[in-house]
Amino acid sequence: MTNETCSRKWSLEWVCVVCGKDVPKGIGRRKHCSGVCQTEDSRRNTSATPRPSTATCQQCDQEFSLARRDGDGRLQRSDTKWCPSCGRTSPEVIRFKRYGITEDQYQAALELGCGICGRKDQKLHVDHDHLCCSSGKKTCGRCVRGFLCGPCNRAIGMFNDDVDVLKKAITYLEREA
Repeated sequence: MTNETCSRKWSLEWVCVVCGKDVPKGIGRRKHCSGVCQTEDSRRNTSATPRPSTATCQQCDQEFSLARRDGDGRLQRSDTKWCPSCGRTSPEVIRFKRYGITEDQYQAALELGCGICGRKDQKLHVDHDHLCCSSGKKTCGRCVRGFLCGPCNRAIGMFNDDVDVLKKAITYLEREA
């Protein structure tokens, strides 16, 4: 058996990588025959394809350990994208997850200022078309229109992104008193 075939054995065959028993089809697992073997594999890291013990943070590019904090020897999921210091709740990570905006893109927008009034605030809001992606948690990225200061973002929101109503507001403001 070649090295590549051996390392991918679990994906080609229904055989447990820990004990070698057949994995019953339809149980929701493909690599382990039971929860016990799955736990053992996550603790021992001795499967045919060893799990990485470190990952690189997508936010700060620093390498961090995947070892769990409780010290039981198990590893976090290997698809963890952010280090503990960046975390999942930092504004940068939320902006990236929700809109696909990188920190470099955001910094460039801060230098340009608000897309409407030009104000250079310390924080800008990501303006996007709410009708495009209605889930509210994640956008497709194509619906991002730009970056706005808080007052301009609220103003557009209060007008429900309705261009006709905004034109009427402009007409109202331009009329003679």
